[in-house]
Amino acid sequence: MTMTTYSLALMVLLAIGAAPGAVQDTQTAGREEFSAILSNISNVGGAGITPLTIRINRWTSDADDERLLGILRDKGQSAFLDALLDGKSVGSISTPTSLKYDFFYARQSATKDGGRRIMLISDRPMTVSERASAAQSRDYPFTVIDFQVPSEGKGEGTLAQLVQLRLLGNILGIENLATGPMKLSDVKKVK
Repeated sequence: MTMTTYSLALMVLLAIGAAPGAVQDTQTAGREEFSAILSNISNVGGAGITPLTIRINRWTSDADDERLLGILRDKGQSAFLDALLDGKSVGSISTPTSLKYDFFYARQSATKDGGRRIMLISDRPMTVSERASAAQSRDYPFTVIDFQVPSEGKGEGTLAQLVQLRLLGNILGIENLATGPMKLSDVKKVK
């Protein structure tokens, strides 16, 4: 497998805090639902096109964001994963033929065009045999979804499974064991 490292500057805005004029409002934000089309041509999961539903019930608060990212910076991704899973779910993702899978981190920021950039982080589903084995994939325990929703029209983004996270200064580094992230297209707010 080829490893591709994504150190995305765009993640800095989301992970380290909202930018000036950001739309992060953890107190008054209601539930939101987005639909998207997932295109997978990576070496992870089944290839093809799948409709997705992304539900966000609440946003990760500024205090939780600082706490979680401090844990990632100071104690590493294993401690970050434990702390992430100790919290309440912030939303979920599902397909028409699957059960929902919960996410535990959700942040958003404003884009220049008046839209939003949204990032979600969770553990990733692993089989019992993968957890019990010494497979390299066990060291890549996260799923990261990053998408943009313009003020008008449809957005796009990515979904990366088999991800390691590192925080170096204010840069969130994402290392993806897959050949690349899956693509999200036709992202639009439903509710």
